[in-house]
Amino acid sequence: MGSVPQLNVTIQKTLELASRCSQLETSEIYGALGDQVEELEAQAREAFQARTNIATLLSGLKAKKPLTAEDLKTLELVIVGDAEFFLKYETEFDRWKSELRQLIGEISELQSSDLDVEGLMHLRALCAEVGRVLPDVVYYLDQKERTGKFQAATREPLDPESYRVLAEIVEQMRSSGKM
Repeated sequence: MGSVPQLNVTIQKTLELASRCSQLETSEIYGALGDQVEELEAQAREAFQARTNIATLLSGLKAKKPLTAEDLKTLELVIVGDAEFFLKYETEFDRWKSELRQLIGEISELQSSDLDVEGLMHLRALCAEVGRVLPDVVYYLDQKERTGKFQAATREPLDPESYRVLAEIVEQMRSSGKM
């Protein structure tokens, strides 16, 4: 499990399915792509776990040993690495905010009009569009806040309670498959 050759096979399957999506454009094929991407992410997570010395980190946290620079980097990757890499490579945040401003502006314009059936349907469509974009903005900001909290929490030496809490977080993430 978590081997690079198997991961490469899954990447290839994902790319082939994505190509079929652009040709067929059905919800069914895009749903299958979603399932395939979940499988790819699961294999990448397993490969990450295989290459990360989590057991040593966890035993150090439980023993309340001072973290080395390498331990701290591993802890960071385990707890907020996904968020940091999402933020590093995400390029659409400004576009999402701009789209939200535009949609809210259109909703504002409807406020001053007499909402007949067509106006109400337009308002519903705008609300659906806001509902499509807003989760991306919220997710981005959640990841940004998560990484900021981790940085703040690990800036100073850890106290005994922090060691305990961090060990629990790492154990929960490892057992839940969220790592």
